[in-house]
Amino acid sequence: MNETQDNNSEQKEPIAHLRRVADIIFALAMAECFLALDFPDKLQQPTNSQVITFLFAQIKPLTSYAIAFMIVGFYWVEHIKQFKYYKKSDTIHISLYLLYLMGMFLIPYSDTLIIYFPENALVKICFSINTTFIGLISFLNWTYASHKHRLITDEISSATIILTRWRILIEPIFSLLTIGVAIIDQAWWEYVWFLLPIPYLWIEKIFGKSYDENEQQGGNSSEKKFFWP
Repeated sequence: MNETQDNNSEQKEPIAHLRRVADIIFALAMAECFLALDFPDKLQQPTNSQVITFLFAQIKPLTSYAIAFMIVGFYWVEHIKQFKYYKKSDTIHISLYLLYLMGMFLIPYSDTLIIYFPENALVKICFSINTTFIGLISFLNWTYASHKHRLITDEISSATIILTRWRILIEPIFSLLTIGVAIIDQAWWEYVWFLLPIPYLWIEKIFGKSYDENEQQGGNSSEKKFFWP
């Protein structure tokens, strides 16, 4: 009995360490996005016109900050959802997740470039490429971990596994679309990102009911109701 408990604790220890590291990286990435914003030079008694001019000049940087924070936030939510399914980790899983976190920590840097070069399409394309990379690594990581329940608990149904894959794929697919928008007209690139919540709501509406039914039935009919992405 004690040996079984020791084995379980040894298996869970790496995943616990990885989760703590990931939470720290996510928190730092969110903070770094805000630190990229410019602040005005200290003025003794700024006039109303100076304040208004500064505030209007901050609209684009604040928009970039909101986009970066939203993207990191969506990935953080998916990170939380995935980690409650993991029972252990291994070298491949940890290596892939470190690549994922590396890309995540580049988001504040990409956001800073957009703040400094707001009209440059190439900078915006690089941002989208970065978020695409993060999403594809996340998808690869989850596919590896969930294959034959390699690293996730046996109780997780096929419905949950496939729905998680669809959720993960939303951001990289959306990121690829924003690349096309930046090429056609970079001025619309920022605003397209605010449509990102729509596919999440759409996935929940399309698959949510079937997902709940399959969870209640123990996932026996999940493969009939869900499609592998």
